[in-house]
Amino acid sequence: MASPVARKISQAYLFVALLLALLLAVLPYSVVVLFLLVAHAWSAYRPLESRLHLALTFATLLVLPLALGDSVLGHYSVLLLVPALPLLDWSLRQNAHNQPLEQSTGWKATGVLTTLVVALLAVLVVSVVLSKWVLAFAVALLSGYLAVLSICVFRAVPGAPLQVSPTRLRVVAGHTSQTSVTVESKARIQVHAQTTPVHSWLSVEPQRLSIGSTGAQFDLTLTPPLSGPSAPGLQVWMTDPWGLWQRAQQVHPVQLYVIPRARYAEWLARRFLSQSAAQPVRAALPAPTASPRLPRRGVEYLGSHLYQPGDSLRDLDWKRMCKMNQIVVKEYGGSTTGTAIVAANMVVKDPEEADTVAYDLITLVLTLARLGTPMALAAYNHRDILLATEALDPREVLKRTLGVAHNMTIMGQEQRFLQAPDIRRLARNLAQLEQVPSGPAKRLAALLGLEVEAIRRSAEDHPATRALARVAARVAPPATIAVVSARNHDMEALAVALDNLSRQGYETMSAGRNARCRVIRLS
Repeated sequence: MASPVARKISQAYLFVALLLALLLAVLPYSVVVLFLLVAHAWSAYRPLESRLHLALTFATLLVLPLALGDSVLGHYSVLLLVPALPLLDWSLRQNAHNQPLEQSTGWKATGVLTTLVVALLAVLVVSVVLSKWVLAFAVALLSGYLAVLSICVFRAVPGAPLQVSPTRLRVVAGHTSQTSVTVESKARIQVHAQTTPVHSWLSVEPQRLSIGSTGAQFDLTLTPPLSGPSAPGLQVWMTDPWGLWQRAQQVHPVQLYVIPRARYAEWLARRFLSQSAAQPVRAALPAPTASPRLPRRGVEYLGSHLYQPGDSLRDLDWKRMCKMNQIVVKEYGGSTTGTAIVAANMVVKDPEEADTVAYDLITLVLTLARLGTPMALAAYNHRDILLATEALDPREVLKRTLGVAHNMTIMGQEQRFLQAPDIRRLARNLAQLEQVPSGPAKRLAALLGLEVEAIRRSAEDHPATRALARVAARVAPPATIAVVSARNHDMEALAVALDNLSRQGYETMSAGRNARCRVIRLS
């Protein structure tokens, strides 16, 4: 590699050679030499981009002997290029750092080498046609220089130059982990590498690095799925220090052991059961009467909505009523204590989703058990109710959850489900349309009425509706209802059931990963 001193000397030499060519060259070569001289002076004052500096240096080495070929030096002017080669070496090395690499297998010429070879061939053809043999000698000198560099690359870089000692890593599926990996090079020269993860859930920093005799280090961040491979790969494209040749190699930096989320949550739950003593259930809550008193509102402002039958008149939002010219009420929420009802949909589309739903279910029940909250459990699939309990001791509910979490039903992807309907919004739109006397509004209201009625009828005998109704009949308010579901076959049933619960005084909020859990709170 050219040292900074050698580069400075070579750069000064090339500048002096251009001044000499400017004095000895004839038109039109002197104009070209003057342009190159100004460009080199500007690059010394303000450095150019690496590719522009390489192009300028390469063009200068071709023009310089051509400009001096008609002088007293004659064909010997080609020898003036030899002291300037360290500057070309430096330009190639600087350009190789950030040179884009193409996908390839085995050895392949980079874009820089291809461009240089094409340029040399074009100049060679022109020199033969115009009988400028000094230019042909310059082409031969530069071609020999590139050939020597290529031979050095092939001799110094083996077929698979990178060597990585895999790091053993245990990761829970869906959780993010980071690790540092050291890569060593068996090449006798430095190589520049560009890394690209083979899997979308794997990322690497930095993506470009230089690997010498002491090796290099990069950081991996991975969030593996349940079906992730045990040895995820990194595709590495390498180039030599001059950026002339490249080759690809795939490395496997980690030996990955993916722990299913459900198994990890089950381990946490069993450890909690073994370390904790049985806690007595709170005093039994009174059974609901035929005409229960409406629950109190919360204390936290959640938003505003159009008036619905059952809304309290003291929650009127006067400011929005003046702006919208409609009856608007404020919606409040707040934290209350009571029994928790956990409803779980045990139907999923694949093992990955089954692992996620089981993890969400177990961790939800485990969290409530650690808080000592009495719970009732309702589990259902697309055909029937699997489990419906009354309010039990948290440890007992956790035990039953561990048993039911293994009863997942995988339906596959034969059926596709649309977004869950918003029953309250449909009812609100229907009420607004019914107030408009026009014919199109009445026809649209009839269509919306048919849609709402169809949704309600399909949800009447659904296992989700029956499971929620059966458990809610055994648990009196105040209570919290948490639904863990992949939102597939039960979307419409849950929409209707939650809307009915809201009309009875329930408050709703979303919780859980990817909105998989929805929490309904009775105040």
